[in-house]
Amino acid sequence: MRILSILLSLLFLSFTPTNTTVDPAELVFINGNIYTANEKQPRAEAVAVKGDRIVFVGSNAAAKKYEGPSTRVVDLHGATMLPGMADAHQHLEGVGFREMTLNLEGITNLQDFLAKVKARVDQAKPGEWVTGRGWIETFWTPPVFPTRWDLDKVSPNNPVILGRSDGHGTVVNSAALKIAGITKDTPSPFGGEISRDKQSGEPNGMLLD
Repeated sequence: MRILSILLSLLFLSFTPTNTTVDPAELVFINGNIYTANEKQPRAEAVAVKGDRIVFVGSNAAAKKYEGPSTRVVDLHGATMLPGMADAHQHLEGVGFREMTLNLEGITNLQDFLAKVKARVDQAKPGEWVTGRGWIETFWTPPVFPTRWDLDKVSPNNPVILGRSDGHGTVVNSAALKIAGITKDTPSPFGGEISRDKQSGEPNGMLLD
């Protein structure tokens, strides 16, 4: 009799409904390439949002339970979604450009700077532009600006344009100055400066804002 009672109790529990429903989200994104910044779950397909909170991150199938009659569902069609970033002063575009061109970050002197530029010039086709970003003479020994004449030694024919890490300065070689039409007689533009050799007055390759 005791065994029968236990079996009946287990049978009753197996048919007892459980409350697995959740409140519908206001917004659900699906079919995305979602970067979560969570090492345990670095990627996801769907995100559900309610109010000012993300209430779910996971698969498309699991996100279904957050869809209600008034939920707005956005199909990302494989597009990438990233966590929001708040930064008062960020050179995101410049960092991306640096990573896609010649990365000059971390260089500590003019010689290493020129060696890295030369290595890229040696890979370039004749006349092809060599572009890059990330150098900053503040941390060089000695802390001196590179010049057009420095760059001409490693790139006499290919035009070169290399942005300073802060985005407020650029150094170019003679080939680039020629293409831009910048000469000794070219005035500095409003809000900018064509830096010049103190003795000859010739543009030295540094372009500043």
